[in-house]
Amino acid sequence: MTIKLFFFFTLFASSALLVNVNAQGTFSTTNGTIQIVTLLNGESLIAKSNFLVVAINYESAHFEIRLDKSTLRTGVDSLDEKLKDLRGELLIFQGKLGVEFVQTQSHPPQDFEVAGYLTCAPHYDYIVGRGHLEHIFDGVYSCILNMSFDIDLRETMIDIGLAGLSNEIYVEIVQTVLKNEYE
Repeated sequence: MTIKLFFFFTLFASSALLVNVNAQGTFSTTNGTIQIVTLLNGESLIAKSNFLVVAINYESAHFEIRLDKSTLRTGVDSLDEKLKDLRGELLIFQGKLGVEFVQTQSHPPQDFEVAGYLTCAPHYDYIVGRGHLEHIFDGVYSCILNMSFDIDLRETMIDIGLAGLSNEIYVEIVQTVLKNEYE
């Protein structure tokens, strides 16, 4: 009994340490921006939000992005009212930046592939885009992270339910990267 109890506590302590180590490399922020560009009835339509939640594990370069659809604004009153009704409906994108780790010390600009799964209930689709990480300065913020995606709604089977909306969508994400104090 004593050996089993010792084994249990040892296992628990080592897994708690592992969680703590992984958490040290993960930074989260709520002030990311997203811009979604498409056509509606042949006219340009841009939906923007400054309430993008981004969590990045700097050690593994894995990320999770969450957007409450109700925070998007287009400047079209009737469409913005419909978007407000979507409160609590999330777009979730989880994946990996095409770098080994996120370097927050001074570095040259990095261009890479971004890949992951977009969840837009009930859809779960693999998408690939482009990423760019550029060092800006050595203050609280270290880098600017950009991600962009060209999405064809026919390929993802996502139906937004808006008559006259183009199937071609361009998404751009801009995120400031916090300085990693552990580097």
